[in-house]
Amino acid sequence: MPILHTHRPHHLALAIALVFGCSEMSHAQLTEPEVTETKPRPVKARKPAKPKPTPQDSVEQHLPDVPVTTAVALIPPDNRQAVPVAVPDPDPLLVEDMIAPKEPSASEGLSAALTPELPAEVMTNAPSVANSLDSDKPGTTQTPKTLANNAAINALLTSNTATAAIALEQLAGASNANLANATLSSVRPVSASMLSTLRELSNDASLQDHSATGHDSNGRVWIQALGNSATLDDKQDDSALRQRTHGVVVGADWSLDNDWRAGVLGGKSQTRLDGVLLDGDLDSWHLGAYALRQSGPLALRLGATYSSHDGTTKRNIAFNGYSDPLKGSYDASSQLVFAEVGYNLGRGALQAEPFASLGYEHYQRDSYREKGGDAALKVDKQTQRNFNSIFGLRLAHRSDLENGMSLTPRMSAGWKHIYGNVSSHVHQTFLVGGESFYVEGIPLDRNSLTLEAGLDLRVSQQHSLSVAYNGEMSSNSHENGVMGQWRMSF
Repeated sequence: MPILHTHRPHHLALAIALVFGCSEMSHAQLTEPEVTETKPRPVKARKPAKPKPTPQDSVEQHLPDVPVTTAVALIPPDNRQAVPVAVPDPDPLLVEDMIAPKEPSASEGLSAALTPELPAEVMTNAPSVANSLDSDKPGTTQTPKTLANNAAINALLTSNTATAAIALEQLAGASNANLANATLSSVRPVSASMLSTLRELSNDASLQDHSATGHDSNGRVWIQALGNSATLDDKQDDSALRQRTHGVVVGADWSLDNDWRAGVLGGKSQTRLDGVLLDGDLDSWHLGAYALRQSGPLALRLGATYSSHDGTTKRNIAFNGYSDPLKGSYDASSQLVFAEVGYNLGRGALQAEPFASLGYEHYQRDSYREKGGDAALKVDKQTQRNFNSIFGLRLAHRSDLENGMSLTPRMSAGWKHIYGNVSSHVHQTFLVGGESFYVEGIPLDRNSLTLEAGLDLRVSQQHSLSVAYNGEMSSNSHENGVMGQWRMSF
């Protein structure tokens, strides 16, 4: 692995330029001199009668025991004939022999020293990280001494090209910006369970089966088990973040009058985050309220949830002999609100309902500090909010069984669109020094396909069971969830 020889070891702009720029020396870097490279070959005898070779011809001849050289044609100011000068080839182990040290200007900063040789996903955040560590930036409060004492930065300075790309990606901590999307993905099943309950009430009401759902009675209770998994950015193995959630939700609802029905719910869930650059755990508590207005074939469904999250993260920094396990702990909250309108076009046991819904998602996380070594970060607070709409069609058909039970398969499909900003970002700072820098996480997909398939079994007039699958697929991410529910009317 080549060791970088720089005149100012603390200056990352020069170091990164030497690491990533030495391999890019080319003919284009010499603006006026003409460079030709010759190969060694045996000396051929010349006949005395032939004219004396010109200087250009002499460049083509080498003694077999002379090392390979590079001939540079120097052009005098008076434009006389160029005189070739032999220059020894540079030592590949000495960076200083391959490119003259050049310090970037204040306007360029360290990010200008990075070359397009880095992978695209690294280049998204690497310039911000590098620029934050540039001690010569105008207005910076960073001192060279602080950078020189940073073991992580010293390991970066002595890295080769491949290792430096890995190091910059790890030091950036871009996965911290993905906590918002991962958390919102873990709480969507709670809203889905609420919406599934509202739709089940509409299904039975539209089928004129009030005795099974308790519409003519005062109340109903239900309990639902949740299982959900999601993958963010599944096309990039290095940056993909996967979450698995399981939990339980308990709810109760009652009739307010002939048209309105309202209810509340509470739940608990646990989420595991798995990624190449980040692992974590998330404990969440959920509270919610919902309401249904059923007026003939027209249904209005409303719901809102509030969730409190206690999260932990783990990142392992390891490159060029440097290792630093980092841990973080944070508090966050999220709110989801939706309103859906459906109109039943079916008759009898068949329900065909086109529907349209509007939703709002909001996530907010407090700032926190990682615990570890020189690569530890202070992660600023993060807020993310977006609106979405879903347009789709829902189908259901009830079949009465001979033993008095009824079975209702159902399914729905919809097109979901997210409005506004779909990016996910956060500001961070190295605890040992440096300026704040900005990193981007995995953005949300603007459009996605939502699917639901379920089976409802009415065991008796008081008890019902159901199982359902919920999915959301987009070009870069996907979510899958399974729910099982038991309901009792009284």
